[in-house]
Amino acid sequence: MWAAANDQVELVSPEDLAKELDTGDVLLLDTRLPKEIERMGTIEGSVAVPRQVVEWWADPDSPYFRTDGVFRDFDQRIVTFCDGGGNGAFTAVTLEELGYNNVATLEGGFYGWVGSGLATIAAS
Repeated sequence: MWAAANDQVELVSPEDLAKELDTGDVLLLDTRLPKEIERMGTIEGSVAVPRQVVEWWADPDSPYFRTDGVFRDFDQRIVTFCDGGGNGAFTAVTLEELGYNNVATLEGGFYGWVGSGLATIAAS
């Protein structure tokens, strides 16, 4: 299933994501559990949206839709990540199925980011 999800969505390399983040035009979703983020840190600028709540928070028809600016519009650039890539890819597929048009997932997830020598921050 993970391979199929990766075939369905755009994979963005850690280096390319770092360049995109410099533009400020990316919604970066950390789909890991809060305990994982607390233990390992995260990527600066990311928003914690656990995989378990994506359908509720991202679907405008849901009573739990996040109207606080997290999901601004269906054309915004969204990049997802988890620890190793699986849940990030599944989240990206879900967002596409909900109608979001510019979704990608971080190749290798958080481990790929760290393995590329890119900076992380402590969870706040």
